[in-house]
Amino acid sequence: MSEAPREPQNIYDDPGFFAGYSTLERFGAGWERAMEHADLLALLPEVDGRRVLDLGCGAGQLARHLATAGAAEVVGVDVSERMLALARAKWAHPRVTYWQGTVETVAFPPARFDLVVSSLVLHYVHDYRGLVVRIAEWLAPGGVLVYSTEHPIFTARLPGDGWVLDDAGRRTRWGLDHYADEGAREETWFVPGVRKVHRMLATLINGL
Repeated sequence: MSEAPREPQNIYDDPGFFAGYSTLERFGAGWERAMEHADLLALLPEVDGRRVLDLGCGAGQLARHLATAGAAEVVGVDVSERMLALARAKWAHPRVTYWQGTVETVAFPPARFDLVVSSLVLHYVHDYRGLVVRIAEWLAPGGVLVYSTEHPIFTARLPGDGWVLDDAGRRTRWGLDHYADEGAREETWFVPGVRKVHRMLATLINGL
């Protein structure tokens, strides 16, 4: 496995990235129509009366959704000042508290939460296994972790990877030549230099 970057990247506070990201439907009132959100919400247990941690809460749409669904308390953690400013301005709720911090360094007492959720965040995290261990400590007995992450067939890409075209320019297959090469990746998404960490699906599952 190649060495992944250890310092968390706060790409969401980059002006160019933030401007591009803010054009996505998932950024605004249509967040629940994003392709993975229906599945994520379907996996959630009953939240009524539960203490919930939203790791990488972004602009706070999911955190407020959980509070309005009856959660007793929701703590949303995100590294981005811009995202948290929007969360507090547009997605506030009396039972939601927003904290600025990285998922790699945030700390809570044992058995602090009944449910931990994280939407499309863990592919940015260097120490996946270490974070999972910490989450297990934060969960009360019977607690649940539900998360979504970018699929490894996409995080596996290196520059030049992706769709393989035939002579007529038609897509023939999705190249996975580097799927087994876990570690750091950089890609251009609104801006160049967006850092992620590729892990095989087996690594994600076996790390739980």
